[in-house]
Amino acid sequence: MLALPTRGIYRSVNVHNVELDALCDWIESSILFEVEELSVTDVVDALLEGHVYDDSDMASEIVSSAWTELRRRQSWISKGTPFSISSRRISRMRTWPQVPAHSFCLLLSLSKWYRAWMQEFGSDYTEQGELFEELTKESLVQQFGDWRIVLTGWSRTRRIQLTKIVHSIANELGESIGNISRWTSESANDAELDLVCYRPFADRRVGIPVYLLQCASGMNWENKLHTPRLKIWKRLIEFTAEPKKAFATPFALLDDSFIRNCNLVDGMLIDRYRILAAAGYKKNWVSSGLRKRLVAWSKCRIARLPRLDA
Repeated sequence: MLALPTRGIYRSVNVHNVELDALCDWIESSILFEVEELSVTDVVDALLEGHVYDDSDMASEIVSSAWTELRRRQSWISKGTPFSISSRRISRMRTWPQVPAHSFCLLLSLSKWYRAWMQEFGSDYTEQGELFEELTKESLVQQFGDWRIVLTGWSRTRRIQLTKIVHSIANELGESIGNISRWTSESANDAELDLVCYRPFADRRVGIPVYLLQCASGMNWENKLHTPRLKIWKRLIEFTAEPKKAFATPFALLDDSFIRNCNLVDGMLIDRYRILAAAGYKKNWVSSGLRKRLVAWSKCRIARLPRLDA
């Protein structure tokens, strides 16, 4: 299996110092990228041998909680799950290249738990950001069948000036353009907006549900929860009806964290399992082109993940 994370799983004697999301990510990653199955006993033994716990009963408590959380998460993506989970064992049913979206989001999440491993690949996160934006779009296209999902984020491969982005969005929505030069700087690329999601009526008139969505693929995603800033976008475009915010991250959020951050977003929050829920609409939902790019990005990172026997 994979080596224990260097963050999120700490020495626990009288109280649990293990973050449940770190433990769940480690178990998922070990199955998807390293071993074909794990039992509850295997995970408990790894925590004891790694000197995280001395007491097997205490270790069993946290592993039981992780098992419950993993079973719940896998039920959300139904036929898209790469795992089979019983009360005592989790087994791999599909290899990681067969579930490129799951693998990609999981690898992005591991950046939080394995900092040294993440730093091996440098500090340029442009490609992962582009891939995550495109993955989020393809997921929402499957799940919101009668909505329009428009990619707006600036990137090295999509060098579109903010003025053109604003004009394009306003034209899509049938809204009027505001004073762009007054409310943004010359260095602004996309004004923190990656996707526009809206549901038009047949009459193509205004007064429709609109979400302005930010994609944050890095471990510091919480620092971006305030984006995109509606106060700015309502100046750039004269919305007839106020739009709502949406925010996407590849991390899997526990319920308390999900509710707290959903309140901060004050709109639609899309975490890893909401992205992967597209499998409920179409089993192999990732386009062939994006699939190849996700596999290529993931392959070298999987090869260099820290293993217990390394």
